[in-house]
Amino acid sequence: MILVWTLSVWAITVPVYAQEAGQDGDVGPAGPVVSDAFEPQDIPLDDLDASGRRARAQAHFASGITFEAQGEQAEALKQFALALEADPTNAKLAVRVAEKHIALQKFDEAYEILLPATELEEAEGKAFELLGLIQMARGEADSSLENFKTALARDPSLIISRSRLVDVHLREGENLDALELVQEAVKATNYALEDMTALIGLYLKFLTIQPNRLNDLGPQLESLVIKSSEVAEEHPALGLAISDVLMLMERFEDAESRLQDLKAYRPPVPMVREKLVDLYLRQGKPEHAVRELTELSEAEPDNPRPQYLLGTLMMEEGKTDEAETHYRKAIEIRSTFEAPYFALAELKLNAGDAREALSVLQQARSQFSKQFILEFYSGVAMSALRRYEPALDFLRSAEEIAAKQDPARLNGFFYFRIGMVLERLGKLEAAEKEFLKCLDKTPDDATTLNYLGYMWAEQGKKLDQAYEWISKALELDPESDAILDSMGWVLFKRGKAEEALPYLEKAESHLEEPDPTILDHLGDVYQALDRREKAVDAFKRSLELEFNEKVFQKWRLLRDKQDIQS
Repeated sequence: MILVWTLSVWAITVPVYAQEAGQDGDVGPAGPVVSDAFEPQDIPLDDLDASGRRARAQAHFASGITFEAQGEQAEALKQFALALEADPTNAKLAVRVAEKHIALQKFDEAYEILLPATELEEAEGKAFELLGLIQMARGEADSSLENFKTALARDPSLIISRSRLVDVHLREGENLDALELVQEAVKATNYALEDMTALIGLYLKFLTIQPNRLNDLGPQLESLVIKSSEVAEEHPALGLAISDVLMLMERFEDAESRLQDLKAYRPPVPMVREKLVDLYLRQGKPEHAVRELTELSEAEPDNPRPQYLLGTLMMEEGKTDEAETHYRKAIEIRSTFEAPYFALAELKLNAGDAREALSVLQQARSQFSKQFILEFYSGVAMSALRRYEPALDFLRSAEEIAAKQDPARLNGFFYFRIGMVLERLGKLEAAEKEFLKCLDKTPDDATTLNYLGYMWAEQGKKLDQAYEWISKALELDPESDAILDSMGWVLFKRGKAEEALPYLEKAESHLEEPDPTILDHLGDVYQALDRREKAVDAFKRSLELEFNEKVFQKWRLLRDKQDIQS
């Protein structure tokens, strides 16, 4: 699917192979070549000289164009093939015929045409670029890269090849090489309409990845805005792209003026109001953004995006009820629009309503194929409901999908969620491995350092390491009641009850509502310090919050001893 979209770009403005030839190898004359004595088609190819072959090729190509216009694609391709047969060493003709095949999604056929064409001495850069695009889609990365390099060397105005090479440099960390290619782009372009739009896309992509290079590219961006503005009034898509550049340069008033002009354009230009929303949010004007989206939702009642974006804005303002209303409206308008399902599920998870989150996710599952976010949120919801086995299944499914499609999603937070579920299932060794994966990616994550340290302390193992990691967590978050509790607990496990007590008492004092686990730990420490009354009170308060058989046995044993002594 990506290949179709990418290569179709080349089919939008295919130059007609029907222009006056100036030199050998150029395209032939626009009309059929006619002789008083005979038709050129009557002469065998082997008997034609170079000019005759070009004329024969031109005639077949023109016929192919005619059949193509009439919707007779098979006959059109036949004529294009005959054109190449008549003039096989014409590199320009090969590119034009290959473009026709690409437009019809005949990529293998285009490949077979372009491969020999690139071996011709006069092959233009476009031939190598098209071949590189096809090879890239076929997974032939090294070959495609070499063809993009050759394409750019022969024709520096080719934006697609330049963009692909920039991608490679950025991926390899060769940022200065990427910057040099981007800086040269404005000088090299021929300023054709479609090239200017692609050129703006190149700059925006680069600066999204390397935002600190904005000052380095200031002169190029100014030049690009000036040049493209000369024709943008008649081409709204280009005007929209210019507004992106202006926003990037923080020329917000100029961007707003251009977008407001585009709002009046007929037929309406897609994404204008959405970009105005983005502009207003960057300027800290959420009320303007809400106004634009409200107007858009009224103008386009069948468009779910305004409702979804309104929901997002309401969420940022903490208005969860209004956000939910907008998300549900977006789903109602178009059930196949993914974004509001997952936004609503996240809203419900954050609100502690895991059952409703699962209900929303089940709706999404009936509409869409299995994907990372669907599996991940389902795992989180199941975990919140303490259904740990299905939670683990969902999270492992999400892991498998991300490993194939987007490994960046497998971050520290993801592995923490799996580790937590495994710990709750009692699979402690497996949980430890997941927590260590988390710390490998985010070594200063206080939550994971504390969780793993506490898990070890509970088992009475690796107590020195547990103490070290909980200490680090406490340095990162010194006021966390959970980490204070862990520090007290690991000190107690190391036989240092006196040192443990201040941490546990501080943890308890931090809480707005009592915590049964912290009270249980306090009871153990008080008991170890022979402060029996305090221990009995701590165990009792823990039981009042949450019944636990072990805590009950400790409380009863101490109480019975008190009764005996009394």
